[in-house]
Amino acid sequence: MPPFILVDGSYYLFRAFHALPPLTTSQGQTTNAIKGALSALQKLMRRMQPTHMAVVFDTPEPTFRHQLSPEYKAHRPAMPSELSTQIPYLHAIIKGLGIPLLLLPGAEADDLIGTLAKRAVTEGHHVLISTGDKDMAQLVNDHIKLEDSFRDQVLDHDGVIAKFGVRPDQIIDYLTLMGDASDGIAGVPGVGKVTAAKLLNQYQTIGGILENAHLIKGKVGESIRENADKIPLNHQLASIVCDLPLALDWHELKLGKPDVPALKKLYAELEFRALLQSLEHPNNPDNQPDYTQRNESSVPSQTKEKEDIPQVLNVESMAVLESSTPITEAKYHTILDQSAFLALVERLKIAPRFAVDTETTSLDYRLARIVGISVALKAGEAYYIPIGHDYMGAPEQLDATFVFETLKPILENPAIGKIGQHMKYDAHLFNNHGISLQGWAFDTMLASYVLNPTATRHGMDDLAQYYLDYKTTTFEEIAGKGVKQLTFNQIELERAAPYAAEDADITWRLYEHFSKELAKIPKLQRLLLDVEMPTAQVLYEMENNGIRLDIGFLAELGQKFGEQIHGLEAQAIEIAGQPFNVSSPKQLGEILFDKLGIAGGKKTASGQYATGEAILEKIDHPMIATILEYRSLSKLKSTYTDSLIAQSDPVSHRVHTSYHQAIAATGRLSSTDPNLQNIPIRGEVGRQIRQAFIAPPGRIILAADYSQIELRLMAHFSQDAALLTAFREGRDIHQATAAEVMGIDLADVTSDQRRQAKAINFGLLYGMSAFGLAKQLNLSRAEAQEYITLYFSRYPSVHDYMENTRTLAAEQGYVETVLGRRLYMENIRAGNAMVRQAAERAAINAPLQGSAADIIKLAMISVDQALPKQYAKMLLQVHDELVFEVDEDKADEVTALLKKLMPAVLKGRAEIDVPLEIEVGRGINWGVAH
Repeated sequence: MPPFILVDGSYYLFRAFHALPPLTTSQGQTTNAIKGALSALQKLMRRMQPTHMAVVFDTPEPTFRHQLSPEYKAHRPAMPSELSTQIPYLHAIIKGLGIPLLLLPGAEADDLIGTLAKRAVTEGHHVLISTGDKDMAQLVNDHIKLEDSFRDQVLDHDGVIAKFGVRPDQIIDYLTLMGDASDGIAGVPGVGKVTAAKLLNQYQTIGGILENAHLIKGKVGESIRENADKIPLNHQLASIVCDLPLALDWHELKLGKPDVPALKKLYAELEFRALLQSLEHPNNPDNQPDYTQRNESSVPSQTKEKEDIPQVLNVESMAVLESSTPITEAKYHTILDQSAFLALVERLKIAPRFAVDTETTSLDYRLARIVGISVALKAGEAYYIPIGHDYMGAPEQLDATFVFETLKPILENPAIGKIGQHMKYDAHLFNNHGISLQGWAFDTMLASYVLNPTATRHGMDDLAQYYLDYKTTTFEEIAGKGVKQLTFNQIELERAAPYAAEDADITWRLYEHFSKELAKIPKLQRLLLDVEMPTAQVLYEMENNGIRLDIGFLAELGQKFGEQIHGLEAQAIEIAGQPFNVSSPKQLGEILFDKLGIAGGKKTASGQYATGEAILEKIDHPMIATILEYRSLSKLKSTYTDSLIAQSDPVSHRVHTSYHQAIAATGRLSSTDPNLQNIPIRGEVGRQIRQAFIAPPGRIILAADYSQIELRLMAHFSQDAALLTAFREGRDIHQATAAEVMGIDLADVTSDQRRQAKAINFGLLYGMSAFGLAKQLNLSRAEAQEYITLYFSRYPSVHDYMENTRTLAAEQGYVETVLGRRLYMENIRAGNAMVRQAAERAAINAPLQGSAADIIKLAMISVDQALPKQYAKMLLQVHDELVFEVDEDKADEVTALLKKLMPAVLKGRAEIDVPLEIEVGRGINWGVAH
C-alpha cells in the first residue's frame, strides 16, 4: 500500500511564497504561494498515489508553548498581507480537491502531525511526512520518513544521522542544546550544531551530558553548568506532542472526490487558466484527476501493440494525459530488430508529420552523440530506437549507421513535418551524424514562449506539468545526480526506453494543445510560424558557422590584462599598508572598514562586510578606484581572453556560441558558452576584445547595426510630432540632446558626449528618476529634475505614451509589440507599490525592446533567404546588430543587399511611422567593423 502522507501545509505555504516571484491576478490578489504550494502538493500526490493523507496547518491562536515561555516565537515578524490573504484560498482549494485539511486551535501543525503519524504506525502503516522543518526529524523511525518535496530530499534513520550527526531519538536533545532563535528557544549559549552533535555522540543524552557536566572543559562546560536549570523548559518547547486527544484517526483521512464546481469558481477567481481548462476538459470523466484511483504510470505492461510492428522488449508504460485524442493507455515500444524498425519507417514515410526527439551523451551540441531516437505519430503511441547504449549486459541494438542512413531521406524531406521540443538542439545532433534536418513544422518550446513568455519555464517537464497537469519522469530519476550521474548510454533500456518514448509522446500532446491555443490568437500563431521557427533555423546555421578568433592576439591581450591586474593588486596592497587577498570580499571589507577606518561599512548576515559595487561606488577613497578597476579587468580576463581561447575549436579556431530564444520575455535573444552579447560596448577595452574576432584570409567582417531603433519605435508608439519630424528629416537625436544638456553647439559634441546623451535619452524613456539621472550625470537632483521637465516639454507625447501604457497594461494585463507579441505584466496591479512600479516601467519598455527584437529577427530571416551563401555567412546577432563574414571582393554587393533588405523587413507585416536605417561597417576584425 502507499504510505499515509502528512503534509506540513504551513511549510508549503511559506516555502512557496518566498521561493516564487510575486504573481498577482488582474484584481491585485497575490497568488504565488497558492500556486507554488498547490503545484508541490499535486506533484507529491501524483508520485506517491496515496489513498489516505492530510494537509495540516498552524493556526494564529497561542499554544501551550506560548504559555510556558513568553519568548516562544515572540520575535517572529508579522505575516505580510500578501501572504495572509492567500491562506483562505489555499485552504478552500485543498478542501475542493477532496484532501483532508486539519487545523486545531491551540495546537501546532507539528503536534497534529506527530500524533497522527504515531497512531498510523501503531495500526501498521508506513508514514511519509512532507516538510522541510528540521524539528520533525525527531519523529523519524523505521516506519516514518521525512521528505522535503521542494528540494527532493528524503530523510530516513540514516539520513538524519548523515544530516545532523545524531540519531532521530537524539534530535530533541540536539535542538535543546543548540536552540532555535526563530522559535525563541534559547539553547545553551556557545553550543552550536557541531558541538551539540559531538556532546550527544559522547554522552548519548542530555541527562548524560548534565551528569558529566563537571568533566566538560572550557567555555562549553561552563555554559552548560550555568544554564542547566533552563534546559528542561527548552527540552519541553522542542518536543513534538504525539498524544493529542484527536477525535479522528487514519481511517477517517481517506481522500474524497473533488468538488468540481467549487474548484472552477476558485480557479477562475485566481486566474489559474491551465487548471481551469483541465477541469473542463471533455476527456476527463470526472473533469478533474481523481486521486482516490491508482495511476499505473511507469508500471511495466505486457500488453501487445495492435499495430503489426514486432515488439522485442516489452518496455511499455501507461499514462493519463490531456489530449484531443481520447486517452486510454499510452503504449511505448522499444525497437531492437530490423523488421520492427523498417515497419516503423514505412509509417514515417507517409506521415504528414511526427514528433521526434533525441537522447544523447552530452548537452553540448558540439560534442554530443546520439544514443537513441524517439518518435510519436499520435498521442499515446511512441517508439524508441536505441543505437548507443553500451553498458555491460546491454542488449544488441540496431547498427547506428544503418539507422541514420535509413532515416536520412525522411528527416531531410521538407514535405514531412517535424515536431520537436527545442528543435535547434536536435538539428545539431542529427547534423553531427550527417543529417540535415528539414521540415521544421512546430517547436513546442517556442510555442509556449510565444503564448506567454512569463507564465512558466519552457522546458518539457515544466510544460507538461503546467499545461497537461502531468508529471513526467525526470532525467535525474533515471540517471541519478551529481558526480555519480550516468550519461544516457549507461542507462539500462528498461528505464531509458519509457523515459525516451515519453519525451516524444509529451511533445506530440503539447503540439496538440498549443496548436489549438494559437489558433485562437492568429497574431501569435503567425509569430511562431513566420518569425520564431524560421529564426531558430537561422540560429542553427549561425551556431554551426561560428566566428574565428585571433588566438595569438587574445593571448597577448590576456597577458597585458594580467600585468595590469598584478599592478593594481600591488597598488591596493600599498594603499592598505599590509598584504591581503584583493580578490577576497572578506579581507577587503576588513581592510576598508577596520584597518583604514572608512565610514559606511555594513555587515551581511554572514558577519562579513558587504563590498559589492553598489556599496563601493558610494565611498570616496583612493582604494576604491583601484579595486573597481582590478575587478573589471579580472572579469574581462577570465570571461573573455582566457575563456574564449579555451572554448574555441582547436583546429578551426572558431568559437560557437549557443543562442537562446525562450528566455527574455521581450523576445530578445541571449547567448551562452560563450556569451557574446555582453562584450563591453564602451571604451578601449571592449574595442580590443572585438579585435580578436577576425575573418580568415580573403574575407572581411561586415557589421550591420540598426540606428537608434528603440528611439525610432518610441516616436512611432508615442506619435510625438517632434520626434517623428526629427527622424523623418534625418536628425541625430542623441547629438541634439547632448548639445542642449551640455550647452554646446552641435558641431562641438564629441562621440563620448553623444554616447552619454544616448544613455540619458533611454534612461528617461524607461523611467529613470531625477535621483538616478543626477547620479549618472553628476548633477544636483534639482538640475536633473529641470532636465526631465525640459525633455518632456520638448516631447510631450512621450509623457502621454508612458501614462497611457501604464493604464492599458493595468486594464488588459499585457502590452504588445509591432508584430502583436504579447508581453504579460503579471504584477501591474500588485498591492506592493515597489513591485507595481517596476511592472509599470517594464510595460513602458517592453513594446520598444520587444519590437526591436521582432525587427532584428525579421532581418535575420530576410537576409538569410537572400544571402549568397557561397561567399557570405551570417555569424552573430548582438541585440540590434548582425555580423557577417564575406569574401573581400563581394563586400560592396553584400552591403548593398543589407541596406536594401534590413530597413524594409516590416513591409507587408506592420507599418511604423518612421524610417528604419542601418549602418554597415567593415574591417579585418569586428572591432574595426563595429
